[in-house]
Amino acid sequence: MRPHLWSSQVTILAAGLLALAGPIHEIAAQNAQRPEIAFTVHRLNEPNVEGPDVERTYFLAAGKRIVFGQPKDCHFTFNDAGFLILPTGLDGEIQVSRSTFTPESDLAENALKYRESAAKGTPKGATQLEVQQPVMNPYPYNGWKSLGFVWTYALSGRPMTRTVNYINLEVGVQVVVTTLAAKNDAEAVNKIARQFMSGWWVMGG
Repeated sequence: MRPHLWSSQVTILAAGLLALAGPIHEIAAQNAQRPEIAFTVHRLNEPNVEGPDVERTYFLAAGKRIVFGQPKDCHFTFNDAGFLILPTGLDGEIQVSRSTFTPESDLAENALKYRESAAKGTPKGATQLEVQQPVMNPYPYNGWKSLGFVWTYALSGRPMTRTVNYINLEVGVQVVVTTLAAKNDAEAVNKIARQFMSGWWVMGG
């Protein structure tokens, strides 16, 4: 049985997230008052006139409740800094975290600088490193604007695929979805990431 990325010696995602959480670069709004976002999960029961109450799970961003569904067949954990999703039976992981940038930093105009920041999560010792062209709107949900990057490389002889996606949510905050997977599982892991994000919506009231 292959060791899972999260527990193996090639846990690269954590290093990538540390890089993303590092010093804010020049395209970030240095003095801007960024809306607060906390990934602590809350639950509430929503009345349903047609049957039992519906349990909702949500987190808070810019004072709004962002409702989401926990992905099936995955180990889901969270803290104030983000979500971690470990798909069962796949050699990969998904992390959702706050961005060091703000939505005011235009995605298209600053694509190279976004890529420079995201690339800091590439592990030392990686070989056969390739980066694809930036992809606009890889997460085309809820009117969001997004920018994605894909790296492929080998590490200790293992072919890997890493993606970093910056997403401007409709509530005025920017989040980052980072995936890391063995090459053969990358497509399935990214599909889970897209399914998870497509289920987000803003609860009124």
